Formats: sequence, C-alpha cells, structure tokens
Amino acid sequence: MKEKEIQRAIIEYLQWQKIFCWKQNNAGIQKPDGHFIPSGMRGVPDILCIIQGRFVGIEVKVEGRYQSPAQREFQQRCENAGGIYLLVHSVDEVEKAIRKL
Repeated sequence: MKEKEIQRAIIEYLQWQKIFCWKQNNAGIQKPDGHFIPSGMRGVPDILCIIQGRFVGIEVKVEGRYQSPAQREFQQRCENAGGIYLLVHSVDEVEKAIRKL
C-alpha cells in the first residue's frame, strides 16, 4: 500500500470518529530549474488533528521509510510543547494510539 493511500484511510477513520483533522501538504513551489522552495514549515506531519483539546501530528510512513531530520526535529518540538506526535504505518496503529488518549 502506498503512503498516500494509508493517509487517506487514516483521514477517513478520523472523520468517521468525528475527530477534527486535515491533511497537511508540504510540497512547496517548484522553480524552473526543478528545485522546490518550501511553502511552509519543514517537517510538519502529514495529518494534523485536535483530539480532546490536544494537538496531534500524525506522520505516515510505509515500511522501510524513515523520518527526515526535519521531521524528527518537528517531533521533538511538538512533544516539548505538550503536543502528541504519532509515527504510524497503518490505520490500526492510529486507532490503538487514540484509544490510549
């Protein structure tokens, strides 16, 4: 399953649970030479939501893929500020994590 498909399934699950969430696009703006200019903060998780008044960032990875240094930095900053950061590979992992909240 592709990362995009997992993200879509997670968002559908969160919406079914009536959890306020949205997909964060971090593509940036492509320059004529093919490089990208970041359009926002680097390392922001794929899915953002608010659960029981707490910020939750959900980074989705397929097996064998890892967080970038910017994503690890965002995770640390988020957790230091009292937010919750989930690194997941499936809807099941999200469901289990949310039950623990």
